[in-house]
Amino acid sequence: MGFRKRPPLAPRDVALVLGITLCVAAIVGGLLVADFRLSEVAGGGGDFYSLWAGSRAFLLDRGSPYSADVAAAAQRLAYGRAAVPGENPYRLTVPFFLLPFFFPFALSSSHIVARGIWLFVGQAALTGSIVLSLALMEWRPPRLFTLFIGLLVIFGLYAVSAMQTGSIAVALGLLYTAILWSLWTGHEELAGSLIALSFMMWEVGAVFLILVAWHVLHEKRWSVLAGLAMTVVILLGVAFLLDPGWMLPFLTSVVGQMRSLHGASTGWIMARLSPQHGILIARLVTIFALSLFIYEWWSARNSDFRRFVWLGCLALAVTPLLGFRTELGNLVVLGPSMVLICAASAQRTRVGTLLGPVTIAAVFLVPWLLLSRWLSGHQQMLYDYLFLFYPLVSVAGLYWTRWWFLRPQRTWIDEVRALRA
Repeated sequence: MGFRKRPPLAPRDVALVLGITLCVAAIVGGLLVADFRLSEVAGGGGDFYSLWAGSRAFLLDRGSPYSADVAAAAQRLAYGRAAVPGENPYRLTVPFFLLPFFFPFALSSSHIVARGIWLFVGQAALTGSIVLSLALMEWRPPRLFTLFIGLLVIFGLYAVSAMQTGSIAVALGLLYTAILWSLWTGHEELAGSLIALSFMMWEVGAVFLILVAWHVLHEKRWSVLAGLAMTVVILLGVAFLLDPGWMLPFLTSVVGQMRSLHGASTGWIMARLSPQHGILIARLVTIFALSLFIYEWWSARNSDFRRFVWLGCLALAVTPLLGFRTELGNLVVLGPSMVLICAASAQRTRVGTLLGPVTIAAVFLVPWLLLSRWLSGHQQMLYDYLFLFYPLVSVAGLYWTRWWFLRPQRTWIDEVRALRA
């Protein structure tokens, strides 16, 4: 059996490929230059600096990445001074078996260059989360609608805040979406490996990962566990070869970070808004949010994967309402929930084609307006509203579009098959 040779590319095709390559290179180069400039002039970046300083401390000085010196270096780069009570001390809390993934950034001796590259990686992660979210929703929106969603997810306040602090939550948002996509498409070993890579920042994704673990066990998808076990064994083996004594310093750093009084939680917010009944209100909110999620979890135990995707978005949305202390930028992981809400509203009704952009505009503009008022008056109440706005809108939006998303519109082929059945 002979094989046919591929015909050579025509000059027109070569010119097209070359033009696309040059355009992509120009866009990437422009973004990198802009990111290097932002890294130089913008403040913050403490979350990334703790990773960068910790990696360099281990690679260059063979010191512990979890030492107080690393935290002090991150504070100087982020604040220009040592942290004061109420500010993030920027202790490194990434487990050592995941730290090698950040070693490439430590190869640069310039924190400006390293942070600029990290900003570019974060922008790519946000873009990837949009693409995977749209794939999960099985929706191909108009290009203009896609542009609006991109503006919300990439340039919304919570995404900008995460990028400004260098939060790992940007990468976690992509990992969580990729886990759902891998389970949906049957790439089970890949899903297990992605789960292993997401073992950090439990205050952001603990509920989501518990839900995924339940789904894997309930559906008896043992290939996921095989991929998870293989990845964890390899990563732990490498970690203990590089630094056999990393476990105790890591746990000490985690405890120290947990004891610091920074960030926000529903308990603190409610106590400020209502000093007399705030704690009780916060507990009621936690009980209600947890009960709501458990009810949906129980109802979805024998449902299709579309219901599981919706439940995964709900898990991420209710987590900030359960009392965990976290940062404003960590709410960036709720981006896929907003994509789901917009997709469900736009696909079901004619009015939905208008409601989708209106929803995007509101979720984009309201936080920026609150921030502008907070910057002018520094009222703590406005910051508290900023923290509560995104998860509350996400939960409300998920329930607003719940029926539409879980019962997608049937095509005429589905109707014919139903009649023949």
